[in-house]
Amino acid sequence: MTAIPLSRLLSDHGGGDRLVAWNGESVVPFARFRADVAANAARLAAAGCKRATLACGDTYHLAVGLFALLHAGACPMLSAIARPETSDLSPCVVGDGDETPFRILPSKEAAAGPLQPLDPRRTLIDFFTSGSTGEPKRVTKPLLMLEREIAVLDELWGFGQEGVPVLATVPHHHVYGLTFKVLWPLSAGHPFARRTHGLWEEVAAELPAGAVLVTGPSHLGRISGLPELPMERRPRMVLSAGAPLTAAAAREAASVLGIAVTEIFGSSETGVIANRRCDGEERPWRPFPGVVLEIASGGTVRVRSPFLAEDGWYETGDVARPTPDGFRLLGRADRVVKVEGKRVSLPEVERQLGSLPQVAAAAVVALPGEPAVLGAAVLLTEEGRAELASLGPFRFGRVLRRALSASGEPTAMPRRWRFPNALPVDAMGKRRDGDVGALFGPGMEAQRS
Repeated sequence: MTAIPLSRLLSDHGGGDRLVAWNGESVVPFARFRADVAANAARLAAAGCKRATLACGDTYHLAVGLFALLHAGACPMLSAIARPETSDLSPCVVGDGDETPFRILPSKEAAAGPLQPLDPRRTLIDFFTSGSTGEPKRVTKPLLMLEREIAVLDELWGFGQEGVPVLATVPHHHVYGLTFKVLWPLSAGHPFARRTHGLWEEVAAELPAGAVLVTGPSHLGRISGLPELPMERRPRMVLSAGAPLTAAAAREAASVLGIAVTEIFGSSETGVIANRRCDGEERPWRPFPGVVLEIASGGTVRVRSPFLAEDGWYETGDVARPTPDGFRLLGRADRVVKVEGKRVSLPEVERQLGSLPQVAAAAVVALPGEPAVLGAAVLLTEEGRAELASLGPFRFGRVLRRALSASGEPTAMPRRWRFPNALPVDAMGKRRDGDVGALFGPGMEAQRS
């Protein structure tokens, strides 16, 4: 099946029997989906809703609410909850909770006629970035950009058939989750799970044979220790995005799931930029078809892409190094801070810490003060935990500083240490500097250069 443009998804009579979503033994056919969209679109139009915060726990309800708003001529704002940053922007809240002002309801009819096509250039969806290094930012995307992206994804990774089940561990209110677990499946005829699975035990129990698994580093980093899936239960594709996947997590995931992870690099603003096979080896990133990527002399990345709302170059804020067959990502340009007048790359300090045998992963931030100092939150290996128990936090921190001093500047050495059981990340696996800074006490928010 060729992917149907989202703007015409509901504008013909076809596809009534194909499945849209499932929850256990219960399935939703396309005819029911179209009827639910039509009924809720009529209610929204009658209410005069022009912009709405869309917050749903059930992925099917999210899909119904999204297309109902679009067909009612309203702009959806995707959110996990009705957050403060959305309240001044949309007086209408649409969702599936009991207390939601506009609750998504099932249609009384089993089917509905075709809806009018949408104008993909004028139909808009608002997203919010994760706020990894600051406050969440609103990003507005025309439907056309999402249609173009889905067409490329289906051309590159299409499965040559309808009905490939899609299951996800990531939320559906960010661009990655919405695109890969909802919009691409709807467009290409693949049913998606209504639940967002939080635990690997749930995934292993419900993963259909030959499914696509949409996940991210925060879940793949916790897959260690699970038994390997039998051959007949293995997914056909595992996708990860939102933050870098560690080599150790990639190797463990490939072992447990029986297939290497396909890692995606992109952003809310740009959509997808590049991808790579991620199995624990250092492999280059390669741009998606149609994406042009340039690396400036200072290493900063900029792109031109058919998935951007505007023509011209977009500065991503990432730093990369070209390789003969692609490029290697080095981190974020905005994670370079000044300590005692010298510029220090936080990703480089994290990389150096991660190379030590005592360290499984590290998060480094600049803590406020005169002068500013670096704080390191370190996830330890078994060797590191034993050494910490023997020496105590203060002396163990000094050991790590000495190990770093062989290759780093004194100003780049962390002076404050925390050894948590897990590094703080959001649902997409993104690490917010403010959350890391909070490990060091009240008011210790990360400082930018």
